[in-house]
Order: sequence, then C-alpha cells, then structure tokens
Amino acid sequence: MGIVFVVLAHVLFHSEWQWAPAIYFAISLFFMPFFFVISGYLFTATDRKVLLSKRVRGLLIPYVAFLGLVITGVLFVDVLRGEIPAPWQIRELMTNAILGGRYLTGELGVFWFVTCLFATQVLYNEVALRTAGPTDLAMLIFVAGCVVLAYVIQSYWPEVRSPLALTNVPLAIGAFWFGHVLRERSFPASAIAVAAIAVFGISIALASAGVDFAVTMKNTKFGPPILGLLLALAISVTVLSLIQLVTARNVPVAPVAELGKASLVIMFGHQFVHFTLRDSGVTSELTLIALSVGLPYVVYRLLKSSAILSPWFLGHGSLSISVDRMRRSLAGRAR
Repeated sequence: MGIVFVVLAHVLFHSEWQWAPAIYFAISLFFMPFFFVISGYLFTATDRKVLLSKRVRGLLIPYVAFLGLVITGVLFVDVLRGEIPAPWQIRELMTNAILGGRYLTGELGVFWFVTCLFATQVLYNEVALRTAGPTDLAMLIFVAGCVVLAYVIQSYWPEVRSPLALTNVPLAIGAFWFGHVLRERSFPASAIAVAAIAVFGISIALASAGVDFAVTMKNTKFGPPILGLLLALAISVTVLSLIQLVTARNVPVAPVAELGKASLVIMFGHQFVHFTLRDSGVTSELTLIALSVGLPYVVYRLLKSSAILSPWFLGHGSLSISVDRMRRSLAGRAR
C-alpha cells in the first residue's frame, strides 16, 4: 500500500484533474514518513558489521545500479527525441547523481529516500545497541533531540541541499522509532484510536485557522513543528490498523503483497515511466498509475529470475557468483 501511495502522489502532483491537488495533499501528509514507520516496525538491533553488510547489499548497491540504469534511460529517451544533451548537461547530471538527495530531480527525484533510509537505519542501530529498547530513557532523549533538530533545520535552513539527503535523517529517526515502538510495546487499540483522533482534531482546528500543513519531506518541509510529524504518525497508524483489520478478515491480499516485494524497484522506476509516458502525450491518470506500477513490477520479475542481475539490482543472491557467471558468459561469447 505504501508504494501505491507514492505512485498516486507523484502522478497526481502533475495532474490537471480537479480532485488531484486535494488527494495529493492528503497523501503527502504521511506517505514518506509511512515508509520509515514500516522500516522501524521491521527493525531488529543487529551487530553493526552484519547490518552494514546487509544494507550495502540490499540498499546501496541497488541504489547505484538503478541510478545508472535510469540515467541511461533518460539519456536514451532524450536522444530518441532528438534532444542531444550538451557535455555540460551530462557533467551536471553526473555531479548531481553523486551528490544525491535534493540534487536529484525529475526521474531521479525519488532516489533520495534510499540513502536517507540507509543512514537512518545505521544511526538508529548504533543507539539501539547501546540502549535497552525504544522506550529506554537514552533512546527517548536521542529521538527527541533528532526531532527537534529536524524542525530547527526546517526553520533556519529550509533550502539546504545536503548530500545524500542527510538533513532528512533527523525526522526519519522519529518516524522509524515510532514504528519500532509499535512492534516492541503493546498498546490498547482504544488508546491508539483516542490519540490519533486527538491529533486529527487539533490538526483540523489549526488548519482551519490558517496553519500550513503542507509536507514535502525531501525538501525539508515537515509541517508545523512536532504536530506535522504527529499527524503523519497518526495517519500511518490508522492506515496500518485498517490493513490489519482487512487481513484479519481473510481478505485475499496476495496481489498487494506481491507489489510490496517489488516496492524498491517500483520506487526507483515509477517516475521514469511516469514522466516518459506523460511527455509522450499520455494524460489518463489511471493509465499512468497502472503503468507506473506495472512496468517496474515486470522489471522486478525479470531481475528476480536472473542470477546475474538479481544481486546487483535487488540485493538477492551472491555478488561473487554473479561476477563469476558474467565472466563465464563473456568468455563463452569471446570463443
């Protein structure tokens, strides 16, 4: 559901449909923090070397592989349209690719999330290894400090363009911690509902009074101090509760779960599909949403079936075996 929200938001942001701005605004209030909440829910404190190895293989290597693939695709499409990039444009594209974060725009704009997630997991894990759980006093102080820092950055350095989206990490820590708390501590459903309703009520009252709740996490726009994060968390826990309610009623969710397995590939590829199709004249939101989810999913299936490509693009399998098979394949062709 999270990756569907991402695609919906990005397609509707560029849509002329009359209801698109309202739907985009509603989704933007929580859809990126939602991913960090889910990541925190799945988190387990791990030896730093083990965690680094897993995250480099599962996040950073696919990040670099897809970054190269999408850049190649963008340049290829430009050439097909007769728009030959100037050398300075290619240099700027490559420089921005190295810097990451807010330097990445357009088809590459979503890549900021992966480096932010990587830094968030590594930093949070370091603190988790030294504390007794998400409600340990030292952990609470750390998380509170991160959230305050996030809003200080929003207030005093809103235009900062940090490499690899590192200025987004403090707020991400808050959402990540919340997910960790949800899994480690049992809260009565009634208490969660009351807290969420209270946050919704306060937010609606302040929004009616003119307070700006617009959120663009990538651009360090987090909404009203503290309340912006609380609203994102309240919506996230409401969505998670609804999903749990649906799955508890034995509703078939296999197709949606399958999309979840491909979420990283859809994250990397959907904007390339979306912008390429939109620039080619496709204006139907349903078509754009379906293909922006469906085509990257097909790519995921193809990559998953390849023992050579899967370790590089999906983080599955052995890199050494992949390299060995590539060598054999090239040697066979040379003969």
